[in-house]
Amino acid sequence: MQSASGALTGGSADPVLPHASRIGLVVWFFAQWVMIPVQCVTRPLWLLILFLGGESYTERILEAPRRFLSPAKLMLRMSHDPANHERYLDREFGRISTEMQKGKYGWRTRFYHYVGARWVTGARDSESPLVGVMVGCREYRGVPLNVMRGIAHRHRLILDTPTPNSIRPSVSLRPAQWENM
Repeated sequence: MQSASGALTGGSADPVLPHASRIGLVVWFFAQWVMIPVQCVTRPLWLLILFLGGESYTERILEAPRRFLSPAKLMLRMSHDPANHERYLDREFGRISTEMQKGKYGWRTRFYHYVGARWVTGARDSESPLVGVMVGCREYRGVPLNVMRGIAHRHRLILDTPTPNSIRPSVSLRPAQWENM
């Protein structure tokens, strides 16, 4: 069963995005070796043209390399075993939680996820801003929302969704201590 947000619900009220097709993953894995370098050259040129033309732009230059699919991630995404995906998310959320506690984000978190200032205005000055992490849907396909919330809770994180029953296009993680702020 598919909900209005495009997420499969599996007959329950808990949304889960379907896995990407295995054929599509293999095609992308081989096509990326041409597509990503081409996009790395053309995107900055396109953004420069927009900038010089006075247009506004919201595209990120690093979006193409962010979609790189390593052999390990290819194998993970081709596996439709929920336990594999849950273990992967557990490791990712654990790493993100540790980095949030330290207040210092590694290159992997900054590169693959959107690290940004707190979405709710407030509570801290600019010297020590509260920072959250947005995780793109390609990282959690096949994992139900309640499982993601449980994994986040184990790592003292709160998982926010765009709307209560939608997990597209991304979810955000923030430390549990922000709950009362």
